[in-house]
Amino acid sequence: MSEAKYEILADTGGLVVTDDGRRVVVIDRQTGPASILAFVLGLLGVVLLGFGVAALVIGTVSTIVALAFVVAGLLAAAATVWLVRQVRTRRSQPLGSCHPAAVLDRKLGLFSSSGGALMPLGEVRFERRLQLTSSSPKLVAVTPNGTRVLKRGSPFDGGVREVHDVLNAVAQGR
Repeated sequence: MSEAKYEILADTGGLVVTDDGRRVVVIDRQTGPASILAFVLGLLGVVLLGFGVAALVIGTVSTIVALAFVVAGLLAAAATVWLVRQVRTRRSQPLGSCHPAAVLDRKLGLFSSSGGALMPLGEVRFERRLQLTSSSPKLVAVTPNGTRVLKRGSPFDGGVREVHDVLNAVAQGR
């Protein structure tokens, strides 16, 4: 995407939709897996630190074992901090440096997505669909040739919210 003037139509954190007048670009910042891992490591760090400190105070296990839990908890916490910084760095990158997940070209009336064929814009609709592995929906483009996943939603990454409504309005020329 060029550094031309554009308007941000939607920004969920991990997903951004921009409009430069001619094209609407769907950008996945690729922060989902890192956000989920940061949550899991943060939770693990709290549990390990809590258990280690409690074991040291109460003395139910040897001091070496309790200290091992504390060290493991501190390592998990450090990894969490590093991952959160990585997510923030990705979210602060210029949008022009991010790879688009999909492009809706108003002038040519075409839709394209990463790894997919060009489709007439009028033959595409956008939906939120359930994921088997998450409580958050994913954003998909439904075409005559099949369904393309544009973004897998995650509660730790901002999800996909109502982005499908914005994209359907563009595809229908509104």
